[in-house]
Amino acid sequence: RLDALGARWGVLSEDAFREGVREVLREAGYAVEKWLYYDGDGYVYGYPSEVELDVVVKDGVTMAVEITSSLKRGDLIAVKRKAELYAKTTGKRLSAALVITPYISDRNPSYVKAMAERMGIKIITPEEPPLAP
Repeated sequence: RLDALGARWGVLSEDAFREGVREVLREAGYAVEKWLYYDGDGYVYGYPSEVELDVVVKDGVTMAVEITSSLKRGDLIAVKRKAELYAKTTGKRLSAALVITPYISDRNPSYVKAMAERMGIKIITPEEPPLAP
């Protein structure tokens, strides 16, 4: 894997992918919102900061969606806290929290997936290609 190259390219491709997903969802009748909030109490990151979250809504179902070029186990806590902060400040109940990523950057990706499941976060990632015989 060309992890370093991928990480450098990841930020730009992440933005392009995010915009593509937003457009496809809008075409399918979903409302897509980029939620920005100043977290003065530092709930998400431990210090005051701006928090960004993509929110998708259709037919009473509201989902928090995080799109990232790679996912580390520590990122899951921030995703969970962003979703909690969104629900608390807007009064809107989230039906689901999703992370869309092509790569789990961890020595044990299965553990990260299990950790996410316990936290109520669904990770969407490409299937591993089959090994050659």
